[in-house]
Amino acid sequence: MPKHLKVRSTAAGSLVLAVALAGLALSTAGSKSVSEPLAQPSVTSAPGAPTQPGEFSPAMIQAAYGLSTSPYAGVGQTIAIVDAFDNPNVANDLTAFDTYWGLPACNACLTKVDQNGGTDYPSQAPFAWSIEIALDVEWAHAIAPDAQILLVEAANSSTTNLLAAEQYAGAHAGYVSNSWGFPEFSGETADASFFSDPGVSYFAAVDDAPDQTQYPATDPSVVSIGADQLTATGPVPGTGGGGCSAYEPASSAFALVASQAGCSDNQSTPEVSADVVGIPVFDAASGWLDTGGTSFATALWAAAAADSGQLVTNATIASGSIPLHPVTAGTLLRTGLGGLTAIPVSFSEQASLDFAQIGITI
Repeated sequence: MPKHLKVRSTAAGSLVLAVALAGLALSTAGSKSVSEPLAQPSVTSAPGAPTQPGEFSPAMIQAAYGLSTSPYAGVGQTIAIVDAFDNPNVANDLTAFDTYWGLPACNACLTKVDQNGGTDYPSQAPFAWSIEIALDVEWAHAIAPDAQILLVEAANSSTTNLLAAEQYAGAHAGYVSNSWGFPEFSGETADASFFSDPGVSYFAAVDDAPDQTQYPATDPSVVSIGADQLTATGPVPGTGGGGCSAYEPASSAFALVASQAGCSDNQSTPEVSADVVGIPVFDAASGWLDTGGTSFATALWAAAAADSGQLVTNATIASGSIPLHPVTAGTLLRTGLGGLTAIPVSFSEQASLDFAQIGITI
């Protein structure tokens, strides 16, 4: 992603923005080719500025999933967000988002770096990537308000640069969120080392198009996040992709699940799911936008995992140590093993929370 990042404003008269950003085209030269996004925004607008967010508030998302409401949630953890290009307004947009919803302020919680960890930021992001960055940062902070957020901006959306950003992220965070993807390619298994830092939980969005797979969600070391939709009676399948990887062999931990999904010896996606509709995002240039897609579901899973302090991998999910919420009519190739629910807090994370509440840093 941003793969079919769906964005519509909540203004009266409706500004409708339907953005499909990373159906990324691979050239045929080489097994791992330089790739560029096919950004095809389809925009219609009416007079008037969107001033009010709609759909789900952070409090509603927390309640729906049983997530922590503590201002110290995520204390001691770092969530890395890997995206392409630069959003120069992301810090100011986060402040506006927090202020509107009455969230804890981000007091030096956000660090933005280029793909090498420096401050040589990329060129300004196209609209869809800019909104992707805003969504990822705003909602990671909303769900894990005391976590550190490390935004790693790749120079562009090529394989080489995004994987360089991934490498930096994995070396400097315990949780890495990737709301983007490439069509699978034959050389993808050679890039497994970019998702292999010990003790790191990696998350990646599946394609938003039905029955489609994309990398790195297909990597067996990455928890691939699919689509469901919150309803009054619980989650149901949302509009999202999934399927059997064309190239990635199933991990030993997930081999039985892959077989049950009909993928033989190849990795099945998604592994889990979360809501993909009705998510407000603030962007100073556009006002409040109603967004959706597996972009949000991925950032949500990364932040909820950070709240718990637990290592969340395909192995821990398959073992049953990470609880999941059943998705009504869900299938292994649409919603995986189940939807997000509260993840038990680790002993060490609970100790950090207890100390934070009485003002002691450990």
